[in-house]
Amino acid sequence: MYKKTCDIRKRILSMATTAPSYDVDFYSDDFIRDPHPHYEKMRALGPVVYLPRHDNYALPRYAEVAAALRNHEQFCSGNGVAADEFGCEYLQGNTVASDPPRHTALRGAMAPPLFPGALEKIRPRVIKVATDLIDDLIKRDVFDTPTDLSRHLPFTIVRDMVGLPDHGQDQMQKWAAAAFDVLGCQNERGKAAVKIIEESRRFIEGNVNRDSVRPGSWTSRILDLVDAGDLDPALAPFAMRDYINPSLDSTISATSGLIWQLSQHPEEWQRLRDNPVLVRNAVNEAVRLTSPARSFTRQSTSDVEIAGVIIPAGSRIQMMWGSANRDERAFDNPDKFDITRDPKAHLGFGSGIHMCVGMHLAQLEMMTLIEAMIPRIARIECDTPEVALNNTIYSYSSLKTRFVAEKESRPDIVVETPEQRNELRQMRVSARAQAATDILEFTLEPTDGQPLPVAEPGAHIDLFIRDGLVRQYSLTGEMSEGTYRIAVQLEPESRGGSRAIFDTAQVGREIMVGGPRNGFPLATHSGPVHLFSGGIGLTPIYSMALAMHHAGHDFVWHLSARNRSRAAFLDEIMALPFADKICLRFDDETSDQPDLAGVIAQLKPSDNIYLCGPLGYMDFVVSMAKQAGLKDEHIHLEHFGAEIDSTGDPFEVYLAKSDKTLHVAPTDTILDALNNVGIPVSTACQNGVCGSCLTTVLEGQPDHRDLVQTDAEKAKNDRITVCCSRSKTKLLILDL
Repeated sequence: MYKKTCDIRKRILSMATTAPSYDVDFYSDDFIRDPHPHYEKMRALGPVVYLPRHDNYALPRYAEVAAALRNHEQFCSGNGVAADEFGCEYLQGNTVASDPPRHTALRGAMAPPLFPGALEKIRPRVIKVATDLIDDLIKRDVFDTPTDLSRHLPFTIVRDMVGLPDHGQDQMQKWAAAAFDVLGCQNERGKAAVKIIEESRRFIEGNVNRDSVRPGSWTSRILDLVDAGDLDPALAPFAMRDYINPSLDSTISATSGLIWQLSQHPEEWQRLRDNPVLVRNAVNEAVRLTSPARSFTRQSTSDVEIAGVIIPAGSRIQMMWGSANRDERAFDNPDKFDITRDPKAHLGFGSGIHMCVGMHLAQLEMMTLIEAMIPRIARIECDTPEVALNNTIYSYSSLKTRFVAEKESRPDIVVETPEQRNELRQMRVSARAQAATDILEFTLEPTDGQPLPVAEPGAHIDLFIRDGLVRQYSLTGEMSEGTYRIAVQLEPESRGGSRAIFDTAQVGREIMVGGPRNGFPLATHSGPVHLFSGGIGLTPIYSMALAMHHAGHDFVWHLSARNRSRAAFLDEIMALPFADKICLRFDDETSDQPDLAGVIAQLKPSDNIYLCGPLGYMDFVVSMAKQAGLKDEHIHLEHFGAEIDSTGDPFEVYLAKSDKTLHVAPTDTILDALNNVGIPVSTACQNGVCGSCLTTVLEGQPDHRDLVQTDAEKAKNDRITVCCSRSKTKLLILDL
């Protein structure tokens, strides 16, 4: 049997097309300084090229690189990703050089602080640092972009977030650059880098401990996971080193490339100033053209056939991002900097399970810098850049730059930053009390003593409970500039939000708060208003009742709950001066309670109702109100997502861009399945009420469970909330 298998393999290999050879040293100084002519020649040779100097195959075209990156089973990272065996063995085991289950454990430990929701906590500081930096650089005649601009945010923000002791912080970029040299080949740069990496390993092993790292830092979090038994202690040093390596050089490289491109394309800079919403496109276009990581290798786990070429099992295969991202087969006019391109099309952040874990942080830093530049800088001028010599990272060692400031104030240029859209504040729990059975009330005060943003009745705030976990809670009671008041109900099947708050939000605890934002505003009405609340839904309604009382407006509040013990603030509410306008209804008290259906039936079509509560309660009130003749514009709703049932029959999800099929188990969500393979999706509420995770559906019929899309939007079946919705078909194809 063995002989027969070998004979078949020999026959296949004999019939295969030989890969064209390109005899060049991929890691030579000349290649690094000017790689693009080489890339063009390799792409012209075919989809597979052999590099005899390194005994590596190479994939220089976009389609083949994208497919290989999404097939980690056949194109393995676990045996290393360098171009030679020494580099593969020496750095084997970190996230880029590992496969599941090790990769899953490492990425699961590292990723939460780098999710978009978690990064909101540091956004205010990033904005301030970026603004101060640009103001300083404008005053200079000439500055060096890699040193003075590109390094500043990573070293100011990331260095502190990693949280190493002082000496380690000072050495981070040197250690990161050395790791990328070794991940190429062992030329003189690679050999010299080994000593530097040994220094970093000795430092982490000998100096990083609970007493030496900054509390609350990413490194401290890794130690917390080890202490809790959630991370193998043997993996902790790898996770710590992985925070250092990709978080600096790649971001610095891409930022310098962005400044260079904007200087060479003043028309694109003007387009960006005229339309700042394109800032994300500009950042991603720079990442495409710069491709900070030129290439990593994969090892074939079996014979691989690509366009008639058989790559034998065990071969080293270069994933040439730098070439693929300029493939004329994938991009029109690929060498042109065009900020109107699809920002997701490039491979600069990788693809598949090894997609860059820090991509959201890199985009945040780069976007914030550009947003600070747009109102202030009329023109960017750069001298010819000098290319840094590193085996893996394409970057500039020097780029002399001048910012030509706007001569006069430009009030027409307004960059609405994420901070302005959703202001973040560090706040402290100043009071905690029992509001009802399984309901706690919390009072939050700002830590800086400054007045809070004005909140209107119906507004809610975002609580950044921990990395990757954000929940929305309505403000309740009197609106105040000094404090925020919320009520939180413990959900029996809590997926982390209410349980985490109950367990950790003690008096004195500091927490990041976003908002306030208002998707449930109280409008001005000429006629009577009926307020309906069910259970914990009374929180925004309470504020509305107070506001209407102060305004002298005619209203009635219909307050429903299972029983008196589950009605939050009941004694406080019934002591209000308008208690006679409050109609109480409790499920266990049937006598002397006006029939809710009968009350709603008496409403006039011109009346307005405001409604918040459990899903069944709200459906009943809305149905009865429409029977009474009320149109949609007179029915104002605030959904709570806690009751959404996200369970159901299992199904498959195919990710079109990732070329990956995921299984969604009966008790899992699509979001769970995506997180399991490290594919990031923006999410906040995880209850189907915020819409941040809406994802394009290419094929299949969603089983919509969300409360954010309208009936008309759901009928189109072209978007799905992956946090809670499921599929009515066995296969759902998503644009991910």
